[in-house]
Amino acid sequence: MDILMLCLLCVLVAEGFICFDGVKQYSSISLRFDTPISGQAAYLARQYSITHIEDKTFWPTFWTEYKSSFSSEFAVVETLCVSYSGDASLVQPATFIFGTSPGVLDGNGCAVSEALAWRLWGCTDVVGMSVEVDGTERVVLGVFKWKTELAIISYSDNDTTQSWSAVELGGGPENAVRGDAEHYASASGLGKPTFILMGAMTFLAGAMAALPLLVIACFGFGLLIGFVRKRYPTARIFILFLTLFLFAIFLPAMLTMLPGWMIPTRWSDFSFWGSLLTQASGSLREFLSARPQSRDVELRLLLLKQAGVMFVAVCFSIAVCFKFVLNKTEKM
Repeated sequence: MDILMLCLLCVLVAEGFICFDGVKQYSSISLRFDTPISGQAAYLARQYSITHIEDKTFWPTFWTEYKSSFSSEFAVVETLCVSYSGDASLVQPATFIFGTSPGVLDGNGCAVSEALAWRLWGCTDVVGMSVEVDGTERVVLGVFKWKTELAIISYSDNDTTQSWSAVELGGGPENAVRGDAEHYASASGLGKPTFILMGAMTFLAGAMAALPLLVIACFGFGLLIGFVRKRYPTARIFILFLTLFLFAIFLPAMLTMLPGWMIPTRWSDFSFWGSLLTQASGSLREFLSARPQSRDVELRLLLLKQAGVMFVAVCFSIAVCFKFVLNKTEKM
């Protein structure tokens, strides 16, 4: 029974970190606009990024989501479509089973989900097939895993015919904060975003993945302190040193999990700590208030799944600790 509990705990912890890896793909800063961004405004924003590349400014990827008609020689399907110009991995994180997403300069390619490939061709190995998208012929360059029918189509960087409703910001300053995103949107001519999603869900997912291990670690550290105090009653200085030493070792790893806006410029800045909770709650409200796109729905499902896994894993962690104490008591 003990071995079975440990094995189940390991499986749950592994599943939590798998969910965390999935959430990390959505960590870019996302600007959402109620008023569409014209192709010309997108072009000028890219020119701004090019001229300020030495200042470590952001590089924008533009995208929008809508219903579109896809026609093959076998079927016609009205499906959800994401068009983009830039880095596809920032727009629609997905695992490709065949091919890849269209490149940055590719204005005639597309990628389809497994479900859409089955509807259009009756199979998934369709790389190289032609498909008509709203009267324009495109070539399928990749097939990706997705639960529903979905397609992504690309536009080249210099195409100004398409309008956009969202921008994903890649690159940029290290530990970028909300002010950096607001400054870029204003300086590049994009205007004021309706919502700015800072990718804080990555920190939440990392915390949920690590919590079961933290329970075990705290329990083990408590046992270690109890053992040292029992054998060496005067070792208080050693216990204090060990606590600070372990904290110093794990602090860098914990800081890398934090989004930039949660790291103060000075640890003695008490006004920062006072406003941190307000900023965190505001970021969560903004994430929930923004009109959800397909990527947002997938992210929320991942977070819900991880919350469930975390709850069960924490219960198993507590049970393992309790069982250890129980076995030790029986032996005594």
